[in-house]
Amino acid sequence: MINLTKPLLIWSSFFKREATVFMNILICDDEIRYIEDIEINVKNYFSEKGQKVCFECFTDGERALNDNLGQYDIAFLDIEIGEIKGTKIAEMIKAQNSHTVIFFITAYNNYLDEAMDLNAFRFLSKPLDIKRLFAGLEKALELIDNTVISFMIKDSSTVYKISASDIIYVEILGRYTKVVTTGGEYMSNNSMNYWQEKLTATYFYLVHKSFIVNTNYITKYNNDHIILNNSFDIPIAYRKRAPFRQYFLRKIEDR
Repeated sequence: MINLTKPLLIWSSFFKREATVFMNILICDDEIRYIEDIEINVKNYFSEKGQKVCFECFTDGERALNDNLGQYDIAFLDIEIGEIKGTKIAEMIKAQNSHTVIFFITAYNNYLDEAMDLNAFRFLSKPLDIKRLFAGLEKALELIDNTVISFMIKDSSTVYKISASDIIYVEILGRYTKVVTTGGEYMSNNSMNYWQEKLTATYFYLVHKSFIVNTNYITKYNNDHIILNNSFDIPIAYRKRAPFRQYFLRKIEDR
């Protein structure tokens, strides 16, 4: 157990060099048995692929609405969660993170059109069809893993495209941004706001107003800075240290 009263220092032995996609998954259903059913089967699916997952589960729709809904890669939502509609939660998720893959799970088809308007990825019926669930997860992974970012090269009309997972960090440098990837470094005409809108996967974190980092490449961490890919020393802003600490501890506990 990590002693939180002491400075936190995590060495590279905690991490695999090959970044494992850390999936944040939300489950909202007012019946615990369905939450448990989804969690067990989704965990089994990702376990077979060697991927780590972290679940956040709610039986209360109001509590779910107060959560940081933009942090999830995949969301499983019952259509009706107490007094709250799952479609309302989905609307808030999409407002915060348009890339979240949403599964609606219900015994009713009353809200099918409304769910489709929110770009629901799958509509699963109760009781859960495991084969259909696994097929949906397979397709969801393709969407999540294949997110391609396009950006303009500095002082040029050249557009460069790269997989988001290959980006190690982005740094603002005056009117430009430096994009450091597994294949090299690039200067981009795009602003930091552009990168914040594009890099919405949960493994990206704004640790400082000038830095967005891919946390899958962290090889060393102290309270006020991190090392990425054994090479890049990135500062953590003072006001970001406490929330990042919580995020990071949760991440390594689920590895």
